[in-house]
Amino acid sequence: MNIFLQKIYLLRVVSSCALLAVLFAVPALGSTVTFAQFFEQNGTQDFVWTNNGGISGTFSNVVGGSPIWFSYQNIAGLPAELQGIQIAHMSVTTTAFQSGTVVLSNLNQPLDQVITIDITRDTPASPGTGGGNRTRLLRVVISPAMNNPALIGNNGGNSATLSATTPDHIVTFSSHFISFGATTDRNMALSFSSVTPALTLGAGSFLQSVTAAGSGTFASDPVPSYGGPTAAAVRVAGRVLRPNGSPARNALVRLTDQNGAMRSVRTSAFGYFTFEDIQAGQAVVVSVMSKMYQYQPQLISLSDSATDLTFMPVN
Repeated sequence: MNIFLQKIYLLRVVSSCALLAVLFAVPALGSTVTFAQFFEQNGTQDFVWTNNGGISGTFSNVVGGSPIWFSYQNIAGLPAELQGIQIAHMSVTTTAFQSGTVVLSNLNQPLDQVITIDITRDTPASPGTGGGNRTRLLRVVISPAMNNPALIGNNGGNSATLSATTPDHIVTFSSHFISFGATTDRNMALSFSSVTPALTLGAGSFLQSVTAAGSGTFASDPVPSYGGPTAAAVRVAGRVLRPNGSPARNALVRLTDQNGAMRSVRTSAFGYFTFEDIQAGQAVVVSVMSKMYQYQPQLISLSDSATDLTFMPVN
């Protein structure tokens, strides 16, 4: 076995152990089936939490994203080039405004804003494979619902987890290659090792600044499908607010596509809404129905996902 293959084998073993640790560290996530996983190519400190002077915290990756190996699993009909290890980069972005807590040595740093995870193929797939620019292996967007997702670990320890699952959280998946339209339950679990320095609360009771290595899995019920080359599916998401800036809970949001077809969703407890698997390349109208306030409909041209819509009352 040459040195390169030995390296891949050893990293697969390490990754498998880390992923098993995730599965045993978090509660059972229902009947979902793993459809993808990743692990770092170099095992370095690519995940970064920054304490912003006790005012907030940001969670991200090293500049340029973390080089990772990514693979789909349990998805029938994938073309050969999407099977096996994909060379990719991963980025995580979110900002937290809620401070952390320590209870019985368990440290919990809430992530109370939208979390976006992008996993991008380093080179486009062949023409005719997937939509968009044929590079988005997976995008995960997580919003608070009944609970906030959180970075969790032992106070003073050097490992942590981040998990999100429906319906506790709003978890949406999208991809240039895979369709998630039939999925009803979705979850993900990330495991962080070599957390440096050790986990502890810092300024403002936010987690102190740390770096870590990471790996993770993504799951759904049922598993997503590969339907061959189709028009790219994108996501439309945002937030509905009241006049004072507080979230408008349980508001009815409607999306009308270019053919007049209408879809409706309700906002979460934090005012967030999401529409998945919307065909790209069209203009859609997003509107909010409310008996108390008037909201201006928004016309959105979907060349890609639109995930930062904000609705404020106009009266």
